[in-house]
This record gives sequence, structure tokens and C-alpha cells, in this order.
Amino acid sequence: MKPTLGMIVALASEARALLGRGPWQSVRGLMVRRMGLRDGTELIVVCSGVGIENAQAAARWLISEGVTALVGLGVAGGLYPGSKTGDLVIAESVLQVEGGKNLGHWDTDAACVALSQAALTAEDLSVRCGTLVTTPRAVLTVASKAALFRQTRALAVDMESAAVARAARDANLPFFTLRAICDAAEDAVPFELPACLDKKGKVRLATLLRKLTRRPSLVVDLQRMGRQFAAANDALRRGWLAQIRNNLPSVLARR
Repeated sequence: MKPTLGMIVALASEARALLGRGPWQSVRGLMVRRMGLRDGTELIVVCSGVGIENAQAAARWLISEGVTALVGLGVAGGLYPGSKTGDLVIAESVLQVEGGKNLGHWDTDAACVALSQAALTAEDLSVRCGTLVTTPRAVLTVASKAALFRQTRALAVDMESAAVARAARDANLPFFTLRAICDAAEDAVPFELPACLDKKGKVRLATLLRKLTRRPSLVVDLQRMGRQFAAANDALRRGWLAQIRNNLPSVLARR
């Protein structure tokens, strides 16, 4: 079987940061891009959209295409005290939490975690290894981030990784997760932001204009979030390129 890595990213902006611009195809409602890496690994990327259900659909489709490993990349919210925008997080394990209950726990490939950490550290990139938690809704306030950290001791929170982890383990495939911190533990996210974005991460312009009309100061928060998101995407890109230079995709896809 040819080593083939299936990559899941939630947002088109994350995909552009990782891969640059290039041709995408619509396959069963999924946006898909295929490319070859220099180490001989085939890469199939799905831009899934936000949330567990979208990531689950993308992972299942990739498995049906015969991938030999799964990887999830994207931005995340920081949970650990002192986290900074642009910090990279390698998941040693992934939790799924909803309503204060733990719905699942999955360990990533330990050898790949060690290789990835070494690659990132060698390039002077700020990286931590530990638990990543997935929740069904965005965690927006400083207080809610602190509470989730106390509950899980997770380094960061996202809305997709548990679906990738579950699908990989169900299919007996190795998986790996790399996230870049966008909003740190001490940063609040505007509560209006989720309503202004659709499931693909595109701005709902009419909704945004209504929110700005009601609270003009929101523009300052959105500008800050834009800068943080750009910095996180840049860190994610540098982290992924470090993995390619150190042949991690080939190692993972051949395990």
C-alpha cells in the first residue's frame, strides 16, 4: 500500500497557510486537494469546515480513500497559563469533553510526537507536548478557559481533533495532531464572533454589520483577533514545513 497521509484542516485560511494556493476539488461536498511530498508520501487534504461532525465526515472519507495515517492541523485556543499566540502544541493525547463530561480519550503516536518535538525544537519554534481537548462549542471567556484547564489540564482547545482521533483509532490508523495557539489563555474572544462565521469559517457579512452597528467597539476586538489568527497561521505553516524537512509525514504514513 502506497504511504498516503490524510490531512484535515477546518478552515480555508489554514489550508492556504499550510499549502499555499492551488487547485481544490469538490468531492461529496468536501473540498479536497491532492499533492505529493518530497519524501514520496502522497498527501490528501480535506478542508472540512468547523466542528466535530464536519471533521468526522472528512476523516471517514479519507479512510475510504485508503490513507495510511491521519493528521489534524489548525489553530486552537490556549488553556495553559502563560500560553502565547503562535505557540505550537503537539497532542500526546486528545480528549473530548461536553457538558463537563469526558466522552473519550485517545493517545497519539508516541514516536511521531518525539520526532516532531525534536524537529520543532531544532528550528527554535516554541512547542509544548501534552493533552488537547475538543469541545462542541468555542470556549470564549478567560474564566471558561481556566475552568476547562482545571478540569482537563489540557494545553489547548479546538473543535475537531477528537473526531480525527476517534476515526483513526476505529480504523486502526496512526494519527498526529499539531495546533498553533491563536487566542491565549488570558485572551477573551468576542462572544459575537462565532455568529459572524459560517461552518466553513467564512464571514457572514450581514451578521457582522449588524453586530458592529450594535457594538462599534467590536471592530477593535476583531482587528486584534485578525492579527492573532494571522500569527497563529504563520506559526502553523512554519511548524508543518519543519515536519516536512524532517520527513515526519513519511514516518507517520509508513507506521
